Amino acid sequence: MDINEIISEDRPIAQIIADLKDKTTPVPLWEELEEYYDPKKHEIITNPALRPRDKRKKNGQIDRAARILYPAEKIVTRRMNQMCFTIPVERKYETEDDETLKEIANAIEAIYEKVRINGVNKNRMRAYFGACEVCTVWYAVEEENEDYGFKCKYKFKCRSYSPMPTKMSKISEAKLWPVFDEYDDMVAMCIEYTITKKKQTTYYFDCYTKDTFKSYSSKNGLYTDAEIETRPIPIGKIPAVYLWRPAPIYDGIANNRSDIELTLSRTSDVIRKNSAPIVKVVGDLIGDKPDGGEAREVYKLKQGGDVGLVSPAVSHDAIQYYISQLKENIEEDTQMPNLSMTNVKSLGNIGADARKTLLADAHMKVGEEKDDIIWAFDRECNIIKAFLAEAKNEWRDGIKRLKVSHHITPFVQNDRAARISELTEATGGKPVMSQQTAVERLGEVKDVDAEMKRLKEEQRAETESSRVVDVFEGAR
Repeated sequence: MDINEIISEDRPIAQIIADLKDKTTPVPLWEELEEYYDPKKHEIITNPALRPRDKRKKNGQIDRAARILYPAEKIVTRRMNQMCFTIPVERKYETEDDETLKEIANAIEAIYEKVRINGVNKNRMRAYFGACEVCTVWYAVEEENEDYGFKCKYKFKCRSYSPMPTKMSKISEAKLWPVFDEYDDMVAMCIEYTITKKKQTTYYFDCYTKDTFKSYSSKNGLYTDAEIETRPIPIGKIPAVYLWRPAPIYDGIANNRSDIELTLSRTSDVIRKNSAPIVKVVGDLIGDKPDGGEAREVYKLKQGGDVGLVSPAVSHDAIQYYISQLKENIEEDTQMPNLSMTNVKSLGNIGADARKTLLADAHMKVGEEKDDIIWAFDRECNIIKAFLAEAKNEWRDGIKRLKVSHHITPFVQNDRAARISELTEATGGKPVMSQQTAVERLGEVKDVDAEMKRLKEEQRAETESSRVVDVFEGAR
């Protein structure tokens, strides 16, 4: 059925929404993924058969069984997100030395800057890696401004939605319903969410097509009392970017993580119960009690007697090795490096090339994941270009000609001295930066031009003082 036939006003709203919810992307439910992602929902907490129950002693105190959490899924999600987006996504524009294309490129960059795209990427991609799907909707608000290098009556904004609660927008835990045709082209993007105001919850179901935006709102969640808001979409394309994956980035590590939590919890029980020293007495004690005061007690034993402390027979090295091996299994499976302070400190002062080699596995993982992300960013840029064409009609031809490419650079701790040395060597020992640029980049002075003037005066004075004077000049 055609999308316009599905959302036809002649059909019952409940039937329209039911057809739009016919999801074809094999995305796992967030309710299932949350049991892995949220440490508080791990089995070590929720399964009473896995750990002994808390016991109440006769004196009223509670003897709690240790339940130590290890948020491996959350760590892997954060690390993957940081590997991809700690270094901001770079956009390259092919302007062909055309001033109009340069103005368009500057306007697009200004739009990205105003929506703080680097922060948007970090927030929404965490949901993509952790919850398997995210959708970003772009829209225009009528407001006179000159933020984009020209007088514009619109401000362009974006909002991201995902089943995972994030700080991307005030609306959290949205359900996403993309609609594709038989050629796997998206023909509609639907978002279902709720808003509660003054203890009254309203259910919303928004549908975006290339021509129309429809929002169905209801008080009962069944949409039998739904109100419809309809607006045209002037850009001629769906103003939304949908990105999904069939499995989370932490897929397959739950068993190793569960064993780590169980081992740490059991070991914690043993340590707590045996942390107080146990006195071992071998032989017969002379007298009823030790001699001396409370600060010092002297035990008198018959021949062959001995007094010592008993420590629990627990091999901490074996436990540490076991847990380390499980963590290594997780890191190898996910290709995510251990960048904890303890591990990084153990590496010592290694060079830039060595650091890149250590992160080679993670960089290959980024290379495997980035193609789908770049595809989504390319489509998002086309949406922005379409909005920009509506805002400034004389740029339409230039916008069509402007080519934009996105580049994701995996994180690596840069060695600036090594980088400068490499570039200087490549230029045959010639400077790679002017003195004024260096002073400006340093950021230690407020007035760079005044500082450059003082530097030139100092150089002139130094040259004058070192000038060789001919003592015989004028004697002939």
